[in-house]
Amino acid sequence: MFKLIIIYEIVFILFWNILYHSSSGVENWFQERFLSAIYTVLSTMALGFSIVYIIYMTLKISGISEKLKNIRDPRKN
Repeated sequence: MFKLIIIYEIVFILFWNILYHSSSGVENWFQERFLSAIYTVLSTMALGFSIVYIIYMTLKISGISEKLKNIRDPRKN
């Protein structure tokens, strides 16, 4: 679960960096509406976490995660 949280945080940081640098008006929006920006960031994090958790639980319930664990690592001989 810890790995999942780390992966999620890395993806979220990359997503927000791409969004921040691709839109020129975002800097002013963050300065003018700081509380709205915080709410948007936190709600996006919650939405992303729920999507990742739903995918994780779906894989776990369907048994695909067990099949993925049983796949032999090709890096090990």
